[in-house]
Amino acid sequence: MTSEFVRNIHLATAQRMKEQGVDLSGIVEHFENVFMPMDELPQLLGQLGYPQQDLKQFLKGTEG
Repeated sequence: MTSEFVRNIHLATAQRMKEQGVDLSGIVEHFENVFMPMDELPQLLGQLGYPQQDLKQFLKGTEG
């Protein structure tokens, strides 16, 4: 489980990335690069405003 402090830092970074026009795959890549647990991604991306249905479809495509 990621600490709330670390989670908030990476969430703020992802929010800035989104505001700068980075797409969903770039944001997911950021979370992967900082070793954010994949099971926490849907919640984090939801906090960034991505619809859950879109996330399920996207994350399904990144598994492999």
